[in-house]
Amino acid sequence: MKKKTIVLRFFLFFVFFILLFLVASEVLKDKRIVQEYDASAKVKGFYEEKEDTLDFVFVGSSQLYADIAPAVLFSEYGMTSYDFCANEQPLWISYYYIKEALKHQKPKAIVLDVFTVYGAEYEEEGVNHINIDDLPWSMNKVRAIRDGVPGELQYSFFLTLTKYHDTWNTLDEAKIESSFYHKRNVYRGYSPFTVRHAYGEAAPDEVVMQTEREAIPDRARIWLDKIVELTNEEGVDLILIKTPNGNADRQKLYNSVSDYAKEKEIPFVNMNTVFDGEAHINVLQAEKVTRYIGDYLAAQYEITDKRKDAAFADWAEDSAYFYRKKAKCELISTDDMKAYTDLLSRQDYVTMVAVKSSDHTSISQEQKECLAVLGLHPDYTMGGNWCYLALLRNGNEPALEFQTQTENTESYKLPYEKGCLITSTAAKASEKDFAGLPHSFTLQSSLQKDGLHASLLMGEDDYCLDQDGINFFVYDPVLSEIVEFTAFAPGELEAVRK
Repeated sequence: MKKKTIVLRFFLFFVFFILLFLVASEVLKDKRIVQEYDASAKVKGFYEEKEDTLDFVFVGSSQLYADIAPAVLFSEYGMTSYDFCANEQPLWISYYYIKEALKHQKPKAIVLDVFTVYGAEYEEEGVNHINIDDLPWSMNKVRAIRDGVPGELQYSFFLTLTKYHDTWNTLDEAKIESSFYHKRNVYRGYSPFTVRHAYGEAAPDEVVMQTEREAIPDRARIWLDKIVELTNEEGVDLILIKTPNGNADRQKLYNSVSDYAKEKEIPFVNMNTVFDGEAHINVLQAEKVTRYIGDYLAAQYEITDKRKDAAFADWAEDSAYFYRKKAKCELISTDDMKAYTDLLSRQDYVTMVAVKSSDHTSISQEQKECLAVLGLHPDYTMGGNWCYLALLRNGNEPALEFQTQTENTESYKLPYEKGCLITSTAAKASEKDFAGLPHSFTLQSSLQKDGLHASLLMGEDDYCLDQDGINFFVYDPVLSEIVEFTAFAPGELEAVRK
């Protein structure tokens, strides 16, 4: 009896130790869940998709997940898709991503980006961790480690605690939550890069005219062959694509990929010769690229339109996030005040405005008309130095506005908090339009030794450029992020940004 008790205690201790080890390994494992390079969120999000609901699965590197927006394919074509990708993903890892995808989905085609056809013997250790760590344990993951990682480094992929044992000091609530709670990725693996960038109307001439060829490295060709064989065995189409990166030198490799595709009788859609691009294009250019591949897929496949299917209501809901990112990118890319205020009037933003005028400056009639689009009507007849401040929600009719001269210092805050200078009408507006937001918004004018100053604060941070003329601060309450802050000098319609 005593011997059985000892064995049982040892067994329970062993089970407890294993569970503790697994929990610690998962918690301490590096998480990539925020901003554009959120590989953990993308990979884990794929497994939250309902089985056999995706029309297409896109596989490849970050150049693909920055370029193909599933929200556009759904909103404009009724297609469902996912960017099942990770940074600099080599083809021998893409092979196992495809195997994983086909375990859960029966797409009409796998769409593979060939950026990493350059095919080094092995990718860097960090790249391999980004690609492999977040895959669930299965024989596919084991084989991905065996085929994709040098032998002397494989132990850190099987026992991740040896790699991440010292990451405890960077843990936060989001990382701990992501260890045990997986949720769908609203962008379906896509990364919305909202940056200003001017793209050409077509691919650069040096890319289009590139006719030289660089041979596909042996290791890359071997894995391309394996991918072709795998998709043939699984009875799913394979489409090779190259998203635009504007790289004429790399085009030599893509010319060889074109030859390979003809040899294997599989399609290759080379958008590098169609669009201007870079490593990671912004949302506005990605929409154009996605429409191009959407037109191609719609012409090649008969797709059941899912836009009015209640079973895909979450797709319609999630697609709105892409279009908010698009609106943000449009706004920060706009320099003309007329276009700027027109965009503001059509979006559900929280906007703070400060109009400053002194004896030697004046607001032009065109600027007054732009402010009127937003429902803002300062008293332009006020003499001396003056400051008009307003806070808007939904782009028209201010929830709060006031105007001061040099002898006044006033501060108003929304949402309403006891002790702030605020009218009962404004307090009511704050409850209706600003409840539940994670920040307070403060409008302030203050007289200092060097003149009248304006402040536009979110929380404790001031986002007012405090220039004579018109100052804007814009916040997206749905995305919970700052859109931008900018100014227009008196009489000028071109934005000033810092």
